[in-house]
Amino acid sequence: MMAVKVAQVTLAKAPWDLGPLTPAQIAGKRIEEVTEIDEKTGKRVNPNGVMRTRRETWIGRYHRQGKLSDEQANIAAELFEASAGNPARDPLAALVRVDASGERDREAERVDRRRKFFAMWEEVPAFARPVIQHVVLDDRSLRSMPGRVDSRSEARQLDRLQRGLEALCEAWR
Repeated sequence: MMAVKVAQVTLAKAPWDLGPLTPAQIAGKRIEEVTEIDEKTGKRVNPNGVMRTRRETWIGRYHRQGKLSDEQANIAAELFEASAGNPARDPLAALVRVDASGERDREAERVDRRRKFFAMWEEVPAFARPVIQHVVLDDRSLRSMPGRVDSRSEARQLDRLQRGLEALCEAWR
């Protein structure tokens, strides 16, 4: 038998797996580099070229773009968590109601988790409720607001969002 000499083959560097890239899967995700701080230079570097995706809410996006202040973004996040009844962040979720039979009343716990949301929602001015519902609670963009026809109407809705969150900040803190 005759030996066949095979040349070594080099392959192109495989891109990082960012998960499914269908439109539904990448909606609301941000692709970013995974960086670390170089001790010698003090600059952020990505020596391995690692990439990742991270889901970003519209409130987070508007905050990153400078359209919302830190306080406005924080109160919006707090309102969203209260609306979801997030038990990990809700202090009322730690209280467990037990009836006479020793069973937990799950419906009473769910109602208690939403109590903070209803208290916060009462402080939201009426003019800002539709836009806060749309952007903060439903996590949709200002551009998808009903009745938006041009950039002026988008700016008007952004103003309502900012003033509504500012009023909630003042009332809630």
